[in-house]
Amino acid sequence: MNAFTSPQQLLRLGIGLAVWLLGWCLLLFLDGHFDPLNLSLLLILTSAISALWLPLRLTLFASVVALIAFNWAFVPPRGTFAIDLHQHTVLLLAMLVVNVIIAGLMVFLRAQTRSAQAYAQAAEELRTWGDKLRDADDPQLLCKDLYVALEQLAAGTSGLHKLALVTLNEPLPAANRVEAMNKIGVVAAEQEEALWHCLRTGQALGPGTGHYQELDALYLPLRGRMLTSGAAMISGITHIDEFPALTQAQALCDQMGVALERHHIQQQERQASDQAQAQKVRNTLLATISHDYRTPLATIMGAASSLDQQGERLSDNQRQQLARSIVDEADRLRRLTSNVLQLARLDAIGGNIQGDWESAEEIVGSVMRRMRSHDPQQRLSAKLAPDLPLLWGDSLLLSQLLENLIDNALKYSPPESPVQVLVYLDKSQLVLAVRDTGVGMATAEQEQLFEVFQRGDHRKTGGAGVGLALCRAIARAHGGELELHATIEGTRFECRLPLRAQPANPELEV
Repeated sequence: MNAFTSPQQLLRLGIGLAVWLLGWCLLLFLDGHFDPLNLSLLLILTSAISALWLPLRLTLFASVVALIAFNWAFVPPRGTFAIDLHQHTVLLLAMLVVNVIIAGLMVFLRAQTRSAQAYAQAAEELRTWGDKLRDADDPQLLCKDLYVALEQLAAGTSGLHKLALVTLNEPLPAANRVEAMNKIGVVAAEQEEALWHCLRTGQALGPGTGHYQELDALYLPLRGRMLTSGAAMISGITHIDEFPALTQAQALCDQMGVALERHHIQQQERQASDQAQAQKVRNTLLATISHDYRTPLATIMGAASSLDQQGERLSDNQRQQLARSIVDEADRLRRLTSNVLQLARLDAIGGNIQGDWESAEEIVGSVMRRMRSHDPQQRLSAKLAPDLPLLWGDSLLLSQLLENLIDNALKYSPPESPVQVLVYLDKSQLVLAVRDTGVGMATAEQEQLFEVFQRGDHRKTGGAGVGLALCRAIARAHGGELELHATIEGTRFECRLPLRAQPANPELEV
């Protein structure tokens, strides 16, 4: 008979024996009221019910003993093992066979029920574990949870077990030895070698695995579809019977392996996408810059060559025109280069600027002085609201934003169309706006206008398509936004910047 050591086993034994005791009490109570045939049915019922708690061997033993006692106490002649009538012999034999069959079936069904419950619990654990891995941004952070889950599986077996878990930081060729792996638990040198071999080959090692079964520990790989990302060790196991939860443990490890592999693939996809995007930007930048640099450089070279070779034969007005074209084209190159470099700078620092408290009047004034040289028709004007608060930001970037917006307005609006710079407060924002009265633009152009290397009507004038993309990047770096309002009456760009609490001493506070 099985040894009953755990509290649950002792409880089941007590319930089973109590059922037998109750059954015999009923038999003795009903004796004299019913014949042995009816009493035998009560004995069979008692045997069937007790089989719900007692193991098979104990159930069969109790049934045989109960049958002998029933013969002694209830079958005539009573008080002996002799059998008076032949039908009583058939009755006792039938009782024995029925008891054996019922006891066997009840024990089998009970075992099947326990097995089904165990499978359901294991499936639920796997489902919960899979959901947790699916929702995790980085499965590496759940390695400790896997360690705990394996520890709980090992706790359900006899003996002392030590666990360890290693995972790769990143996918590497199997031939490479990784010295710096993520580790949980302490392992000896030979155990670390076994863990690495398990990780490299993607095969489970130890008892019941078919590989190195003489080892005194189980080594389970964290397998994905194409990559093994780690391995787990459960020591103190010399035979597979000592760890019946091997399949469950390997399933938990495989789920972690699939999640790690998926995370590695996603990282590689993001890196490849970033590299492809960066390469596309570089190629577009080189193509655009080379095209847009070619025209001003050719103009500069032609004007400079004329001044060098034919300067004495040119009139003062001609020399002045050539010099002016050199200055204009050089300034065009300066602004193009500055826009590209500033855009690259903002992208590199992630929009984190070093700002200071600035005066909007001074920024607009300095920009107006520089831009009047590009406005021979004197179309440019400014209108600032009174008592403007100080603005926190980078004055060079904000000046470049206004220069780009004014340059676009002068470039794309008709020669007679006025261009106006507006600065005013709108609730908790300070607005820097540039307005023209040109022909506006199509809705499709508005949607792509702020993309890098995209321009509006590029047939009218040259440009790299960087200026407005830089303006939006500058606005967002200051915590604001650049908005476009285009109607049939013209175009209006508004840079809306948030206002901060004004410093008590602007000269000392940064």
